[in-house]
Amino acid sequence: MQPHLLPNIISQRDVDRWYGSSHFRRKSSWICIDQPKVIEAFRNRFEIEQVIVATTTTPPPWASHHKIMLAPMKWLTAVTGKPSHPGVLVIIKRPTYRDALLYASKQVVLLDGIQDPGNMGAILRSMVAFGLNIVCVTPDCVDVFHPKSVNASAGALAHIAVFHEVNWREWMRQTRTPLIILDPRGQHSVHSMPPMDRFSLVCGSEGRGVDVRRFVEFENTLVSIPMIGDMESLNVAVSAGIALHYLTKGLS
Repeated sequence: MQPHLLPNIISQRDVDRWYGSSHFRRKSSWICIDQPKVIEAFRNRFEIEQVIVATTTTPPPWASHHKIMLAPMKWLTAVTGKPSHPGVLVIIKRPTYRDALLYASKQVVLLDGIQDPGNMGAILRSMVAFGLNIVCVTPDCVDVFHPKSVNASAGALAHIAVFHEVNWREWMRQTRTPLIILDPRGQHSVHSMPPMDRFSLVCGSEGRGVDVRRFVEFENTLVSIPMIGDMESLNVAVSAGIALHYLTKGLS
């Protein structure tokens, strides 16, 4: 079936800039997704603005309901950095989230200064695995919608609402949700933490960890993960997964 070609909304040049510039990406009202599993997760929940299909690829059946732009496979592999590109890229309206979702939540992950998009995506994946759907981020975190973060989340990001400090700080002041801060210096072991119906798990950057000064106005507990080997700390995504396992263990 021949694709129904409509006037392009977003050009190849715009997509080039989106992949190449974090500043442009954060300001854009749209995001790019090109991993088939992630596309499936997002297209059932969010508005597709445009589909880009390689000239050598047959468009998927659902693409006929959207604006389609044909592009060389060589360009798709270059702009995404994927030598074996599946040949389909979708452009989705950047999600926005109602504050009511945050205020109705009981279990939240708060990320402080996470810089690696792969770690960001892996944390989001663990969140969904353990039943959480709210992530709060500090201003110095990598963009949650960085392409590597989106791919590393394996579709989990489609099920998560993202809130920035302008939203979550006031939420914390009003709800006083207990803060559990992952810190190698913490005197409390995550192994001894009972499952908690309400909590905000704080995970810090790969280098400096959590900047506890950001959270001094809130009651908090520093929690560590005991290790028997000669290592100072774990990867932040691994630490988050371990902590979520203990904090949600036995909860439905």
